[in-house]
Amino acid sequence: MAIYNNIMIETKKLVNILLDFGGEKIINYCENELKKGKSPNDIFTELSVGLEEIGEKFENGRYFTSDLIVSGSNMKKAVEYLKPLFLKDSKKPQGKVLIGTVKGDVHDIGKTIFSMMLQSQGFEVFDLGVDVEVDKFLEGIEKFNPDILAMSTLLTSTQSNIEVVINKLKNSALREKVKIIIGGRPINKEYAVSIGADAYGKDAVEGVRKCISLLGGY
Repeated sequence: MAIYNNIMIETKKLVNILLDFGGEKIINYCENELKKGKSPNDIFTELSVGLEEIGEKFENGRYFTSDLIVSGSNMKKAVEYLKPLFLKDSKKPQGKVLIGTVKGDVHDIGKTIFSMMLQSQGFEVFDLGVDVEVDKFLEGIEKFNPDILAMSTLLTSTQSNIEVVINKLKNSALREKVKIIIGGRPINKEYAVSIGADAYGKDAVEGVRKCISLLGGY
C-alpha cells in the first residue's frame, strides 16, 4: 500500500493491472473507479503510482523492457478512455502553454496527461512532442508566444537538457517572455530552483495548479 496526495493506493493491484498483456483490466479498472465516484484526476494519480513502481523496479533489474512497453500501452488506453471526461469540462481560457519532453527522452504518458488536464482547465496547449531539440523550444516560443513553457523528462540522464534550454533562453533574451515549469521523475524543487525555473510540479495535478498560480490565479 502507498499514500499519494492523501489517496490510499494498492500498489501491487495497480501494477498487475498495468502489466496485463490482454489490456482489458485497465479499462475495467477505469470504469469501476468512475462508478465509485472517483475523478479522472484521482484515477490517473493512482495509475501513475503503479507506473512509477514498475519504472523503479525496471531500473533495479526486476522488470524487463517488455514490461515497460506493456504498462505504457495500458496507460495510454486509460488516457484515451478518460480523455473525453477532461475535455468536456473545459473552462474559460487561462493562458497558453508550450509543452515538450526534452532531447533524449521519448516518454510521453506523463506529458499527455498533464496536457489534457491543462486543457480541461481552459489552457491552450501547444505540444512539441518528445525528444525535443533545444532550438525547437525556442522556435516554439517565438511562434506560439506562450505564457508558460513546460518541460519534462523521465530520465536522470536527460534532465540536464532542461537546464540547457533555460540557459539558451537567457542568452537569446527570450527568458523574460515566458514562465517555466518543469517536472518528471528525477526532478525536484531544489533542482528547479538551482537551474532558474519558475515552478516545479511533482505530478500533473500540482503542475496544473502551479500553472494557474504562475498566471496570477489561486
